[in-house]
Amino acid sequence: MAESIARLETSADGMQLFGEIDFASVMPLEQRGRTWLLESAPADCRLDLAGVKRCNSAIAALLLGWKRVAQGAGKKLRIENPPAALRGIMELAGLRMSSRADR
Repeated sequence: MAESIARLETSADGMQLFGEIDFASVMPLEQRGRTWLLESAPADCRLDLAGVKRCNSAIAALLLGWKRVAQGAGKKLRIENPPAALRGIMELAGLRMSSRADR
């Protein structure tokens, strides 16, 4: 199923995750996101999770890592549109989320 393939797309103002995010897919995504945050991201950028179909706790480590990279670079990373299954994991990890309505 093409939907289950994890991928990260970047644009001028943010990143968007798609597919199934798990322990097998998280490492290549982490490096690509880290590079974008350090080299291309604006001071206020977003991470859209609307395309995430399935995930496990590996996504919490990924998001925390990216938040730390952004903070270390003096940037703000907003997490948008988390799937319902991810909200509990994010709250336990202390990650803030927003929706399009909050913007």
